Amino acid sequence: VELESTTRTLLDAGHGVFIEVSPHPVLTVPVQQTVEAAEAQAVVVGTLRRDEGGLERFLTSAAEVFVNGAEVDWAAVLENRGGRQVELPTYAFQRERYWLDVPAGTGDVGSVGLGSLGHPLLGAVVSLASGGGVLLSGRLSLATHEWLADHAVHGVVLLPGTAFVELVVQAGDQVGCGRIEELVIEAPLILPEHGGVRIQVEAGEADASGFREVSVFSRDEAEGEGSVWTCHARGVLAPMAGADAAS
Repeated sequence: VELESTTRTLLDAGHGVFIEVSPHPVLTVPVQQTVEAAEAQAVVVGTLRRDEGGLERFLTSAAEVFVNGAEVDWAAVLENRGGRQVELPTYAFQRERYWLDVPAGTGDVGSVGLGSLGHPLLGAVVSLASGGGVLLSGRLSLATHEWLADHAVHGVVLLPGTAFVELVVQAGDQVGCGRIEELVIEAPLILPEHGGVRIQVEAGEADASGFREVSVFSRDEAEGEGSVWTCHARGVLAPMAGADAAS
């Protein structure tokens, strides 16, 4: 019997299930070796085993074939045996984790030339060398900012509008502008279920009246370093002195 060549011929023909019908499997091992040598995908099982020649062993072998993707006529197998098919529960299997989630730390941002903010949404700030502007950066995720999950719309978690205001206020504090003259939200900031988003708040150089343009950007970490930043909000910061003069 040319077992190897026969097995390879069956594999080439598209067969993917090999069942040795015998009182004890002796050919399953060489058949499995041939399948692996051919770098193919196939299920190789027996039916009975030595000292296991009853119905329980046969049904176990049928189950092995079934869980590996082959079709089994369970109605015929269970006919006149008092068994019946039941529906599996529709909910996912419930598990309980006991491992503690360690929050990600910001580290020493000063070691890479940045200033530390210590703000819950923003972790670092740097003064721009090409003018009097500043750039604030941070990272948001549902793992580190669980309260953000409460602001969901149709199952999608969005950064609330008050958070945009807080980000812009922090930028104004860094450049001495204590008033938001204008703030327009251009696009929602969606927080992913897993991972996080990087955020940047940019306050530009002051004009002759002390006003500064401010913008809020984000980028999903999963998109990589080469991805485009999305602008979510634009506005204008004004110094408090201007407000005092107007009053």
